[in-house]
Amino acid sequence: MTDMKMVEEISVGNDDNPCRVLVVDDDKPMRGLLKALVESLGAVVVGEAEDGEEAVRIYGECIPDLTFLDIQMPVKNGMDALKEIIKKDPTATVIMLTATSDMAVADSCVNAGARTFIRKAAAPNVLRAMVKMQLDSLG
Repeated sequence: MTDMKMVEEISVGNDDNPCRVLVVDDDKPMRGLLKALVESLGAVVVGEAEDGEEAVRIYGECIPDLTFLDIQMPVKNGMDALKEIIKKDPTATVIMLTATSDMAVADSCVNAGARTFIRKAAAPNVLRAMVKMQLDSLG
């Protein structure tokens, strides 16, 4: 998307029914960045987790509209957490986050039920546009 001003002017959801998001990453600064980004787009973060085990538990408690899930985490990795979330809720919308450039790993996540993946190394404006696009696709 070339017109970033347009991206910033449009918010996701509305005041009565904002998109509910779960952010999962073992890197606290990355969670903070995603939380700020999601909230700046009009969505609300209903939960945060730092490992896959915690992600599965919190997902079950808050049933978010969208989950951002890191692939490489301690305790339980993102792929295993994804499989558990999809098993419990086949309609779950999960976006995988990856720091790796190994596309086979990201592709296997999509094959396991993730909607897509986002590379953490993306430039901030690209990351914002990608998150916005995913939020917009939910309604």
